[in-house]
Amino acid sequence: MRVFCIWLFLFCVNVTVFPQNERFKSLFVYNFTKNIEWPASYRQSDFVITVLGNSTIYNELQQNVKGKRTGNQTIQVTQAASISSIGRCNILYIPSQQSNLLEAAEKQFSGIPTVVITEKNGMMHQGADINIIQLDGKLQFEINAKRLESKKLSAAKSLLSLGISYDSGNMRKAPQLESVDDISTPR
Repeated sequence: MRVFCIWLFLFCVNVTVFPQNERFKSLFVYNFTKNIEWPASYRQSDFVITVLGNSTIYNELQQNVKGKRTGNQTIQVTQAASISSIGRCNILYIPSQQSNLLEAAEKQFSGIPTVVITEKNGMMHQGADINIIQLDGKLQFEINAKRLESKKLSAAKSLLSLGISYDSGNMRKAPQLESVDDISTPR
């Protein structure tokens, strides 16, 4: 009976933490929209965030981000079943269960001002622009400023200082974020 109670407790904790992580990930993405500057050609219509495949992050983005504004653009959240079905977007979010498609996404969006965000350890080595990870029990993000610059994107210094900098395989640990609001100050 005691083992069952412990298992039930761990299951309940895990069930409540997972949706909370997804919510925080969606808030990270929203703050990225405010702290990365896109070229003028990508600031003229809606700001599009595309989620690859089926993932709970899509629902969280729909609930927490869709319809909000970044600059003068209204944020739209779309879902794509495959890399080839993705149209023009400002952000491509690749959930961990779709991480095997990162290489194909990088080929399609090479040199194009689309931020590719992943959520699995090791994805920076494989070509992600930003990778949301859990480190020391907290959600944090890795960011590659040079890769963003190669796509004509500019990240705010405040964003770069809060993330874990990834530059050609060299990592610099960032300060721990106390809350998602720590990255909400636009440049």
